[in-house]
Amino acid sequence: MNPIPFDGRIVYDAAALEGAKTIFITGDLIPRELAEERLCKGETESVFGTVLPVIKSCDLGITNLECTLTRGGEPIYKCGPNLKADPDVMPALMKAGFSVYALANNHSRDFGDEAFLETMEHITAAGGKFVGGGKDLADAAKTLYCDVKGVKVAIICASMRQACDCTRTTPGSNPLNPPAIAAQVAKERQQSDFVLVVIHDGKEQVPFPAQRIRENYRAFVDAGAAAVIAHHPHTAQGFEVYNGGFIAYSLGNFHFPARSATPPPSWNESYSLKLFINKHKVAAIEVIPHQINADQCLEVKEGANREEFLKRLTGLCNIVADDDLCDTYYNAASMRYTHYGTHIRKMFELMDKGDLKDPEYLREMFYVNHYLITAEHWDLLAAQTFVKYHAEIPEPPADLEYYMNLM
Repeated sequence: MNPIPFDGRIVYDAAALEGAKTIFITGDLIPRELAEERLCKGETESVFGTVLPVIKSCDLGITNLECTLTRGGEPIYKCGPNLKADPDVMPALMKAGFSVYALANNHSRDFGDEAFLETMEHITAAGGKFVGGGKDLADAAKTLYCDVKGVKVAIICASMRQACDCTRTTPGSNPLNPPAIAAQVAKERQQSDFVLVVIHDGKEQVPFPAQRIRENYRAFVDAGAAAVIAHHPHTAQGFEVYNGGFIAYSLGNFHFPARSATPPPSWNESYSLKLFINKHKVAAIEVIPHQINADQCLEVKEGANREEFLKRLTGLCNIVADDDLCDTYYNAASMRYTHYGTHIRKMFELMDKGDLKDPEYLREMFYVNHYLITAEHWDLLAAQTFVKYHAEIPEPPADLEYYMNLM
């Protein structure tokens, strides 16, 4: 149902555009380094650049705050880096137009329980709202209601299971429970004007959603969600209209300073969405392609750069529209992640030696346990074993590198 190719704006229901409200929604935001310094001074233009007027033009701004807001805390033991930012960034983030902060992600509890609770307090003190996080599971799973100029929007937020999860008695991120979310969506559909589901999931650096993810997000639409918006892979993925609902599989990074001198090509460029919403439907969307320049400032893509990005995004939308084709691309992409087998093999080798207190064994056991509880890794291991089970590794799609390395 997506016009291909498109120029960045798609109208799905012209009649519903009359009186529509607008939501600006982003992928991963980590206000660190130069961005942290500038935001603490109240500067917004030097961080959000030419994207800033688009944010301010919308009736509601939502971002995925993928870090802890604290000056203290102790880093938890986990896979990946521990990320935090100075709480003084909050007034500037509010000033920029963000009033809702998604906390269901794999960095929101990076500095422990107290720092997570502190993060929620800083958001509230600045006048913002948060969703997908709480003092315990019951609290973190709660729906957030926003009155967007008379439209009652219900926001449900969850993340793949990982080290920042809350439990029934401890604070943290709301862990993804697809049946529970589908039931929650069905309930909210009866008492709200617009149900928005925000999910943090998907294999990092892979621009194609796995079968599990496509099934989950479509189930949320079947249950009554008007839109499902996702992030975490740090790269753009396609979007689709399914059963009347809009699904964006990954918005990629919004503003996330690179962690190395040579980040993946997709790290500093992706897109945000301007949703035009009316009762129970997305009337239209506007894709906002953007990039982080050398001065760590966001800028809207223009000219040939914009056209090339939209061309690639169009290709990703076409791939998502064909389940068999999407599986082919995902399976081919999975074959480059050889470190999974290395960690699993090493764990069993150390287990056979019998020293279960060996620090190296415990470290490898931790990695393998992370693979087992975090669904983005299930997807990849399932794809790898499926391909290898068939004894012959198929020829990858001719344009696989185009999407993997140029996005």
